[in-house]
Amino acid sequence: MLNSYKNTKAYNLFKRLTEFKAETLRFMSDFTIPFDNNGSERDVRMAKLKQKISGCFRSADGGSMFARIRSYLSSARKQGMDIYQSLHRAVRNYCNMPLLSAE
Repeated sequence: MLNSYKNTKAYNLFKRLTEFKAETLRFMSDFTIPFDNNGSERDVRMAKLKQKISGCFRSADGGSMFARIRSYLSSARKQGMDIYQSLHRAVRNYCNMPLLSAE
């Protein structure tokens, strides 16, 4: 029987968690799955912290450069690369080749 009224957000969440219990708790049996899916949020957190401390970036170019460097470092980390070596390669090969391509 279909309900003719809208369920509350809390009920809808409860219903989803009940229906997808195995998927929701998969991180407990498969340790390669992270507890959360907030990788993108963690990537943005440093920029938000910098904004909170200094108030803002002095220019749009400064903010853009900060974001590009953070994005590069995040990608390098996710690919298992050494951060220092990645930065060294980025400075040494500036504009010569895509730095995070398959090597």
